Amino acid sequence: MVEDEFEPSSTTRDVLAWAQAAGASTIADALELLDVLEVSNDVPEVLGERGDLGEVRDELGAGIDLVGGDREIDQVL
Repeated sequence: MVEDEFEPSSTTRDVLAWAQAAGASTIADALELLDVLEVSNDVPEVLGERGDLGEVRDELGAGIDLVGGDREIDQVL
């Protein structure tokens, strides 16, 4: 990962795309929507068989620490 660059994993990119479709525009918005995803029927479809919501949460938190929560999802997808 390049300094000051957030390069999410493929699972996290899938979650970011889902969050964007659900109305999120920033990484922080996407992180807030993880609770919604966790209780939705979309979990298997969005995360796939090997995805882990805890890991996605950690990765988004690290991304926010690195580039800021106001970074637009479009900028990291």
